[in-house]
Amino acid sequence: MDAPFSNSPLPLDGVPLLAEEHFVPVDPRYLRVALVGLGLTGAVVVSAAALLATQVEQPAVPLAIAGGVVVVLVLAAILRTLEVRRLAYQLRDHDLSLRSGVITHSTESVPFSRVQHVSISRGPVERSFGLATLQVNSAGPNLAIPGLAIDDAERIKALITARADIEIDAETDADDDLAPPATG
Repeated sequence: MDAPFSNSPLPLDGVPLLAEEHFVPVDPRYLRVALVGLGLTGAVVVSAAALLATQVEQPAVPLAIAGGVVVVLVLAAILRTLEVRRLAYQLRDHDLSLRSGVITHSTESVPFSRVQHVSISRGPVERSFGLATLQVNSAGPNLAIPGLAIDDAERIKALITARADIEIDAETDADDDLAPPATG
């Protein structure tokens, strides 16, 4: 006969914690990558407003609108700076965790046993700074950790792949010229 169903509470003092001091911040160069888009947007807005101001009878209107947009972009840059400074990851024996968020702090963890696919992507700005984004797809939340040095991204990918016991598919990486991780 089957044993009766039981669902006893677990004592919290025995649950391992994600120690704050063990989170590894993303590469500091990622802040520049994160701000490039805002800087380019600001340059386009200011250039367009200056050009438009020379073509209209009331140049104050496009300049005021551009000024408002620049203020919003500066606030977005401050928020993005705070966000990048909080962005960090932690590798443990059985999972990968990502800490993020400025206004709403969040921490997501993916157990290696749930990982289905790991890939590395590198956009043109990331490539110019030698950085990459590690993408971890799982049967649950997917994690994307931007701002990793390419060597770190490769090592973490190899570790997760080994722990999750999934096959490496060379065609899944967005950057074909990446060398495979060193073994040994």
